[in-house]
Amino acid sequence: MKMRCSAAKQNQFIENLIACMGTNMPVHLRYAALRAARIVREEIASIDAMDAELRDIVLTKLSPSILTTVCPRPGTTLANDSHHFFDYNRDLCYLKLIFALAKDSSWHVRLIGDHNINWCISMIAEYCESYSLHSFYLSGILFRISPEQLSVASLDGVTGRQWWNMIMKAWYYAYSLIDDTHCFEFLPVLVEGTKRYMQNALEYELQWLIGYMNAAVRRAVEKRDSEQGEDGCVVVAVKEFSNMLKKLVNSKGVISP
Repeated sequence: MKMRCSAAKQNQFIENLIACMGTNMPVHLRYAALRAARIVREEIASIDAMDAELRDIVLTKLSPSILTTVCPRPGTTLANDSHHFFDYNRDLCYLKLIFALAKDSSWHVRLIGDHNINWCISMIAEYCESYSLHSFYLSGILFRISPEQLSVASLDGVTGRQWWNMIMKAWYYAYSLIDDTHCFEFLPVLVEGTKRYMQNALEYELQWLIGYMNAAVRRAVEKRDSEQGEDGCVVVAVKEFSNMLKKLVNSKGVISP
């Protein structure tokens, strides 16, 4: 499904999505609306390509509605509501959508104000202790938003080790996501985020990290035209950081951001 239609039909499509995401709608209908939004996420993310009316609808109505598809109803608990706090497949769908939106800085204030970013932060403890794709998309969302924009209160509950676990899992999955251009283009941002939190790493984890990075680079060279242009810049950024880490580990250097 692509939004390759008239402005009037695009507006109607978004309005229908918003209606289906309403808290009064059945859970299965809200999930279906979330999946539909995920499919056209690149079009939704392209705010500048929309006419003024559609842009206003997307920013003011769709953004808060997205959260209702994953956030439990007020006053409910895991024991008494079928719309559970966390659901692996639903939450991965949600994160892929937010990941696409977070690429455009025009979305940042809205995602923060509508509490989507706070909800993403709440997922760190749930999904980043074990291996799951969620870690990559969470990294892609949170590292694209400047620290100054994020609420200190919302980050208080996230420990340095939790950030590092998320980063390690993100690099683990980078290899399998190289074919996705949007995930591949995020890797230099992930490099910078890794530098910020690497003081939380143990030495053996840095050795693992070097392996994950080298695997991603090999995959990029095999599967993409990654020797030139923007792809080449991505590969160089990852290679240079990997080489720096290797020297650090071999020299028993001090880990610092």
